[in-house]
Amino acid sequence: MARAFRQNPANSRFGVRIPLFARLSLTTLDGKPVAPLSRCTNIGIGGIRCTAAEGVAPGTNLFLAIELPSGHVFKGNGHVAWCKTTLHPALFGSPRGFDDDALFGIAFDGLSPDLLLPIARLLVAKQDERRRARRILRRHGFAIHA
Repeated sequence: MARAFRQNPANSRFGVRIPLFARLSLTTLDGKPVAPLSRCTNIGIGGIRCTAAEGVAPGTNLFLAIELPSGHVFKGNGHVAWCKTTLHPALFGSPRGFDDDALFGIAFDGLSPDLLLPIARLLVAKQDERRRARRILRRHGFAIHA
């Protein structure tokens, strides 16, 4: 069974992550908007992975808000752990400005377990869904997910 909490502190990426595609509101700690067209692509207890038209420099401290499928709006502080920008040779190596030109990861900073509870519930629900799908496949011989 996979664990959602840190096993090895030296490893920068840890825990279970699940796909989640939702709009993301990112601002600096003083309130200036950053990467206005950003979207979350996956989420876990340690952080999220995002796409945007513009990258954000690693180490930048951010405040983020995202609506989870449960309807709960998760808000918290984090920092950009890594960033990759797509280069297009047709424009001499510069990005075109599409929503997915930049890919970056945001690690959560100093959040209490109470604040991370909605994400943990989301991970548990996804794990229960996977168990149910495996049970149906084993008992009835067909997959419920395409």
